[in-house]
Amino acid sequence: MTGKTKFILIFLGSGIAMFLIFYFYPADIFDGKIVGPEAEAERTVSMKAFLGLDDAFNQEVDSKGFSFERKLSGWMILIILTIGMPLMFAYRGTLDKKGAKSKAAQTDSEE
Repeated sequence: MTGKTKFILIFLGSGIAMFLIFYFYPADIFDGKIVGPEAEAERTVSMKAFLGLDDAFNQEVDSKGFSFERKLSGWMILIILTIGMPLMFAYRGTLDKKGAKSKAAQTDSEE
């Protein structure tokens, strides 16, 4: 398997895995803002609610006359989890074990 193919497979596999983990596990880590007619409040929600795919959350917000707005920090967390971390995993997975040891030895000898 070539390095490029390995990189792509690790990136896609870990990206899908990260998405599915945070989609199905209700970890409230995505920032959003609930806006009402008189006030607004910040709230952390799950990925499913952040993407607007959680029917129970959408009905709760709509029934009270509020709306949910996604914050930039929530989008950044989503990008880091679904693209950034899989990129790091793929990069680390394509490094040669021999090359990594020799780079570490060169760094130690230079100091």
